[in-house]
Amino acid sequence: MSDEGFDMLKTEELAGFLVGIDRGSMSSATRERAKDLLIDHLAVSIQGLKTPWSKSISRYVQAEASKPEAVVYGAQRASAALAALANGTIAHGIELDDTHDESMSHPGAVVFSAALAQAQSSWRSGTDVLTAAIAGYEAMTRIGAALNRELMSRGFHPTALSGVFGSSTAAAVLLGMSAEQLRSTWGIVTSMASGSMAFTEDASGTMVKRLHAGWPAYSGVLASQLVRLGFTGPQNTLDSKTGFISMFSPAPDRTGLTRSLGERWALDEISIKPYACCRFFHALIDALEESRRNDRWAGNDVASLTAFGPRMMVDGHLEYRPKSVMAAQYSLPYTVAVAITGNARDPASFSDSAMHDPGLLGLADRVDARIDPELDAMFPKKFPAGFEVRLKDGRELRCVVTDSVGTRERPMGREQIVEKFLSITADILSHERQMQLLDTVVGFDRLDDVGVLTRQLEELDV
Repeated sequence: MSDEGFDMLKTEELAGFLVGIDRGSMSSATRERAKDLLIDHLAVSIQGLKTPWSKSISRYVQAEASKPEAVVYGAQRASAALAALANGTIAHGIELDDTHDESMSHPGAVVFSAALAQAQSSWRSGTDVLTAAIAGYEAMTRIGAALNRELMSRGFHPTALSGVFGSSTAAAVLLGMSAEQLRSTWGIVTSMASGSMAFTEDASGTMVKRLHAGWPAYSGVLASQLVRLGFTGPQNTLDSKTGFISMFSPAPDRTGLTRSLGERWALDEISIKPYACCRFFHALIDALEESRRNDRWAGNDVASLTAFGPRMMVDGHLEYRPKSVMAAQYSLPYTVAVAITGNARDPASFSDSAMHDPGLLGLADRVDARIDPELDAMFPKKFPAGFEVRLKDGRELRCVVTDSVGTRERPMGREQIVEKFLSITADILSHERQMQLLDTVVGFDRLDDVGVLTRQLEELDV
C-alpha cells in the first residue's frame, strides 16, 4: 500500500487483463455489439466528412503524409498516427458519436480511429480490430470513470484526457505488446493527455472541440509505436501520486479500474446518440417529445419553458445566440427550440443557416434552465433531465426522463443503428454503397484483411 492507502497494483492488473483479451474472453453478444458501435462510428464519420474542420485536418494530414500506411476517410493515405488524428477529428465532427456516461467521454471516435489505422499498418484482421477496440473501450471508460465528476467544471474535457488510454490500448493490442509495454505506453500518453473546455466560453472558437477525439487517437498510436522502438514511460501511471488519475482529480475513485474485469464490459454500457447535440440534452429532448406526443402542443403554444437537470446540463449552456455549429449544439435554449419545432436528429438543424432562423431564436428566448439537486445527484451515472412548460392556453405541463433513448436502459439495437446509418449517410452514399459497407461490417469478424473495409472508406467522394 502507498502512504495514501490505495492499491499500487491497479495499473498492472488492468494492463495484464487487457492484453490478454481474445475471442474467447467475451460473449458473442459483446462481439456483435462491437460491430454495432463500428457501424455507428462509420455513420458519423461519413457525415462528418462534409464539415470544414474535417476538410482542414485532412488537408494537414495529407500535406504531412510520408508513409501511406492507413486510409484517411475519404482522402489519401497517411501514416497510422496521422490517419488516426484525421479520422478521430472527423468522427467527432457532428456530435453524434457514441458516449459513455460515467466517464463522460466519446470512446468510439477515438478507439475505432486508432484501431483501424494501426490495423492497416500491421496487416491485421477484422477480428483483431474488434478485439483491440473492445480493449480500448474498456481502458478508456474505466480510467475515465475514475476521475472526479467535477472534471469538466474545472476546465478539462474528458474525451481528450482519457481518450489516450483507449487509443494506446487498442494500438498496443494490435501490435502484440506485453502488459509491461502497455504500462509503459500509458506512462507516455499521460504526458500527452490534454483538452480544455475553453471552447464553451468562446462561441466562435469552438472548432478545437472536434480535435479532442483526433488528438488522443493520434497520441495513442504514436506512443505505442515509440514503445515498440524501445522508448519507455512510467509503469504505474494509474496508481502513482503524480500519475494520470491523481493529476486530474483531487478526489479520484480507483475502485472501478479493475472491478468485475471480464464480467462487466464497457461496450454494454455505451450510449448511442440519436440527436446531433450535446449528450447532456438527450433526456430533455426525449421528455419534450414524450410530452408533445401525449399532450399535443407545439412551439407556437409555448409561453415559457424551464428545463432542469444536473449542473453540467445547465452551466455554460445558456447561449441564446450561438455563433458557430458547436455553440448551437451546446446551447440548451437553441436545442430545445430545435427539439420542439425541428429535427434534433438531423445535423443540419445545427448548421450555420439554421441557427439564425428567427422562429427558432424566438422560441429559444422563451426557454430558461435551473439546476435540479435530485437529478444532479444521479450524474454522471445517469444524465437525467426534465422541463416545465406554461402554455398560452393556460395549461402547465411537466415531464422528466431519467434514461434517454440510446442508453443501456433504453438501448438502440442493430436495426435502429442501421436506420441511423442509412439516414445520415444518404446524402453521401448511394443505397448500394451503404449496403456494401453494412455487409462488410456485419461480416467483419470473418475478414482476414481489414483493408476490405478501409478501401471502401478511401473511395468516399465528399
